[in-house]
Amino acid sequence: MIKRRSLLSLAGIGLLTPAVLAACSSQGAPTAAGSAGASGTGAGPLDVLRVHTPTTLAYAAPMTSFGTYGHLDGVVGEVKKDNWASVDVLKSLLVNGETDLAATPSYAAANLFNKGVPVRLIAMQVWGMLYVIGPSGSSAQGLEALRGQRVGVPMPGNMPDLVFRYLLGQKGWNADSDLTIAPYPDGQGALNALLTGEVDYAVLPEHPASVSLAKAQQQGKALERTVDLQALWAEVTGGEARFPMAGLVMPSALTENSALVGAVLSELEAAVADVNAMSEETVAAISSANDVPAPIVKEVIPRLQLKIVAAADAKSELEDFYTRLSTLNPDIIGGSLPAADFYVADPR
Repeated sequence: MIKRRSLLSLAGIGLLTPAVLAACSSQGAPTAAGSAGASGTGAGPLDVLRVHTPTTLAYAAPMTSFGTYGHLDGVVGEVKKDNWASVDVLKSLLVNGETDLAATPSYAAANLFNKGVPVRLIAMQVWGMLYVIGPSGSSAQGLEALRGQRVGVPMPGNMPDLVFRYLLGQKGWNADSDLTIAPYPDGQGALNALLTGEVDYAVLPEHPASVSLAKAQQQGKALERTVDLQALWAEVTGGEARFPMAGLVMPSALTENSALVGAVLSELEAAVADVNAMSEETVAAISSANDVPAPIVKEVIPRLQLKIVAAADAKSELEDFYTRLSTLNPDIIGGSLPAADFYVADPR
């Protein structure tokens, strides 16, 4: 049986600032009772698998049918899916052991682990989906189009802001003088500012990036993707046009249940493969479940860069990513690279 609440807000991945994470860790580790909750721990089947994700399609799309592919049969009795209502709620869920599978920005997972919260990373899922949206024709100039302009950036101190500032620095820009960064609490705020002309450009994750283009067209405005931050990442690092943006964590006690971890990974892989295949049936189901028009769903899916990679297999990319972000502020990941046991190996 699967239960799911409706989406609560249009929010981007990357909602945990270092300050919030520090406050989170000060509350202490989950109690045994908190970790067990309705699900229990150990090697036996779970009565309930409690799943919590943000509302962006990078997670909402695969979660539309998560639990229906059969890989959890005999391992999980019921899947309950819910969304983040706020940063404080997510913080509480992780610290108090009230979730069994939670999506987090990759750096936030490392921070929590380093602060003593008993969580481990089981897989990476999102490999970069950030864009600078701006006026039609601006893509010809690329990053240079932003010089001297006002750029809306959601969630200061979080993933979009961190990646954008890192790339600016690597390209020799001064984020304080070469442009004006206007902070907004979430993707919706930055999107609205762009549509009303409050800012000239906006850094947006998907699916807000595609929503901004569709809404601008409805208003008779012409916007486009000025800069693909994944491509810029490849240019700066010499690697692929991707970075380990967000993944999934489980309470440490549950990761000792190899049958559960393997089943969850298999179910996630099936869900992501289904989304990436973009059948009409799947697109319609995602559209209906998430109240996002089917044309936008089709537009967004190829840009979500969804791929399930077991955490241990992504360790080298994650450590490179963590090291780069730490040049902005080591506290982002809790002061140091996570120990090896942070990265859960694929038990299958």
